[in-house]
Amino acid sequence: MLTAGVVATSAMVTACGDESDPSTWVKRLDDPAQRPAAIKRLSQFFEDGMTKANKDRESAEIKGLLDKIAEPMTKQYTAGNLDEKTRKELIKFLADTRDPRTAPALAKAFNEYEAGKNDEDVKFAAQSVNGMATAGKLTDQNLIDAVWNCFSKFQVSKAKSINLVKDLHDAVLAAKHPTYGPKAVEKLSAPVDPKNIEQVKDQVQFWQMTAIQIIGELKFAAAAKSLVNVLLSPAKSDLRATTNSALMKMPKEAETQLVAALNGTDPDFVKAEAAFGPEKTHIAILTDSIAYISRPAGRDATLAALAQVDNDSNRVIVAQSLYRFPGDPRILPAFLDAYKKVPANSHIAMLRGDFGRANLALVSAHFYDPNLVDWLLKEMAGATGDEVDALRLFGLEAAIKLMPAAKTKAVNDAIAKYGTPREQEMWKPAAHVVEKCNADASCYVKFLDEPIPSSPKTANMGAIKASYMAAIFGNAGTAKELASKVDKVKDGGARLALVEAIDHLLPPGDNAVAEMLEKVVDADKANGNQAVLQADDAVVKVALRLRARALP
Repeated sequence: MLTAGVVATSAMVTACGDESDPSTWVKRLDDPAQRPAAIKRLSQFFEDGMTKANKDRESAEIKGLLDKIAEPMTKQYTAGNLDEKTRKELIKFLADTRDPRTAPALAKAFNEYEAGKNDEDVKFAAQSVNGMATAGKLTDQNLIDAVWNCFSKFQVSKAKSINLVKDLHDAVLAAKHPTYGPKAVEKLSAPVDPKNIEQVKDQVQFWQMTAIQIIGELKFAAAAKSLVNVLLSPAKSDLRATTNSALMKMPKEAETQLVAALNGTDPDFVKAEAAFGPEKTHIAILTDSIAYISRPAGRDATLAALAQVDNDSNRVIVAQSLYRFPGDPRILPAFLDAYKKVPANSHIAMLRGDFGRANLALVSAHFYDPNLVDWLLKEMAGATGDEVDALRLFGLEAAIKLMPAAKTKAVNDAIAKYGTPREQEMWKPAAHVVEKCNADASCYVKFLDEPIPSSPKTANMGAIKASYMAAIFGNAGTAKELASKVDKVKDGGARLALVEAIDHLLPPGDNAVAEMLEKVVDADKANGNQAVLQADDAVVKVALRLRARALP
């Protein structure tokens, strides 16, 4: 039996250890009375070390410190028996280390998630997973499984912190382990009642949207049919843009399933399409997705579908999608034929400006055919009724983008008759660049080096026009020159016109140019300029189309 003197001496020895040595505090972790203070002090050692190391977790000093404290601190969390304040301090420290040895503690936080009880633990753990994945250190399978486990039971409708929702979402995407693919597909099978607000939040806005993003990141081709089923679920219409992005990353498999759905050759799809009723709006949905992939088989299926559509809404929307496909002599005639079949003053819901022919007039610029200027001027002159203002507004914009030097005066005359000050402001920089470069594609490419004024709103028209004319007079070599300018062009509208010109000039696709575009997007992500990142959606899609068309 120990005497009181021996116990006192033992306590004194412990208390008198070297306070500046982390090892002293690691020993105190075993004493319940000293544990909270030890956890706090060891966390402080790390914070002080990070300050001295300029936040470099890879510095020798930080690595040496973590060699001493990462595992014993992890064991304290996994053992439990901590008060709430100490537990939160501990998981915050462990998460901040981004050390793979903390995986058991992070996994515990995820696996034991309960809304309102350990939300902050999960938030910190998710941030750590994101950081480790970025650094290539996320290797612990138990932790990877725990992230999905937490995600699969997490309900946005019950969450009180938007930061927690975002951090968990980002962690699942960062982890994107191959084992997630089949699990993500399973998530997509859940039905959705659009009248149930909580179900929409949980299923559509969180579980299924994230699952689709994971499928896209993994390029999990086995999910292609499930993704098409999402497109064919009216209650999941909010997921269409995300689904299209995922399908573009598995182009061959996606095209096969989309064409099967469009042609009605898969009974599973035929059953799903019945939900769209006699309007058959699924045709427009499917052809839009097929056009984003932009491969020849999809083009042929879309042209065949356009020839058979039996209502103006589908006719307009399908015709609008044609410009995304690689060049083919059948495309423009099919587009113009669709325009003729759409009655004057035909209202088409969900379209910009509401009128079908006006929207087709605007889209016509994407065919990069200057001969369409005469057609546009004729249509504007003959417009009557409710659609006249929309047709002339959209037609003038398309004509300005397409006009060669010989047509600038005719377009300006039309602006004087039908236009507004906006169209006149657009015409001036467009006419200037045409006068400067005429039919010289390289001149138009060089024009893109000129800075774009911040005002007026139409100040980007010079750069937009230069891209259109480079597409009209250029070739595959021009496309590569244009690709080298994307990083310099920060304006959203001008960057969109630039990458679409590249897309037009490379009908067979091009992996090298796609890589150039992807590097621009990666650099923009690193810089964090939100305005530029918003414009990069088009850059990403063009890169994916170029890769899709380059496949055999």
